[in-house]
Amino acid sequence: MRPALEDVLLFLQREFAIDTIPGWRAVLDEHLRNWRLMQLKTAVRDAPDAAAQVLRSLGYSVVEPTVPAARQAPEDVKLFWP
Repeated sequence: MRPALEDVLLFLQREFAIDTIPGWRAVLDEHLRNWRLMQLKTAVRDAPDAAAQVLRSLGYSVVEPTVPAARQAPEDVKLFWP
């Protein structure tokens, strides 16, 4: 996953003890959780077969759609950068 601005701020606080205000960590944690979930959803959208395989290995039942959704052309998928 790509780092977020919040990751940089956490690094600065841990390594350089930048000044913070009460409640800063809760705000960063919420924003990081949202960012990482968005990144995960994007990865699943770009590679649904891989996501289904992982879910099956964890014991989930995954059913192929009866009418598959249109998939992006491989050159448009940003999961793997050249």
